Amino acid sequence: MVTIVLAVQFGGVLHLSTNSSQVLSQTSNVVEPTLMRLRLDVKEYLMVQDKKYILDFEQETKRFLSLLDSLESVSKDSTVSEKIKALRADMQSFDTLFKKIVSLEAENTKIESTVFNQYNTLLEEHPNHILFQAFTDNDPVSGNSAAHLLDASLKYKLAVASYSLNNNQFFLIRSNELKEEVQKHANKIEMLVDNKESLKRIKSFKEAFGLYNQGFEHLTKNIQTKHATVSSAFEEVVPRMMNNSQALVFTLEKDI
Repeated sequence: MVTIVLAVQFGGVLHLSTNSSQVLSQTSNVVEPTLMRLRLDVKEYLMVQDKKYILDFEQETKRFLSLLDSLESVSKDSTVSEKIKALRADMQSFDTLFKKIVSLEAENTKIESTVFNQYNTLLEEHPNHILFQAFTDNDPVSGNSAAHLLDASLKYKLAVASYSLNNNQFFLIRSNELKEEVQKHANKIEMLVDNKESLKRIKSFKEAFGLYNQGFEHLTKNIQTKHATVSSAFEEVVPRMMNNSQALVFTLEKDI
């Protein structure tokens, strides 16, 4: 019959009894719940990007590795040692993948708060001024192109925002289509416009649009990398960890 002894925590640190049978018993009851909490911390972070879950993950990781160290110090079973080694390696992999996810999220937040916010207004302001100037100069050709440019630019920004929000491939495809539309109308205006101020503005628009699009391409690459990283974590590492933890617990319960 297995005697269940609960682990006691002081200041977030797991303290295990020095008695080997108690260590084995405690481990069999704590290892899987700890892994489940680690997995939940990552999922919660992915949903809300709250730093609280980063701290929780770090604490649970330390607790789990400490648990494995304590177990390794008292167990002489080769199967247990093998599973501990595998779990420690997978935990390190899971930790590395989570840190990569956090880094990618932070980088995308920076892109949104700097590049997008910096050039967002200019992508509307310049076409509007060019359109107004075309009417003032009685230049219907430039005015028509400016109107098309403004429309395409607004739709492009909407597609970018939609993809950034929900990562739907439709909006990525749409943003690439609209990018070509924007570039086509901007180039046309640069060739046709006579007004010096409008010419200056279209050049500034093209520069701003280029930096905005460059930021979006960087963000897109990060999102795709994040999805691949999440897939690796939850489709490869986590199932392997759970299988190894179950095998470890099964072996421990036989030894207690």
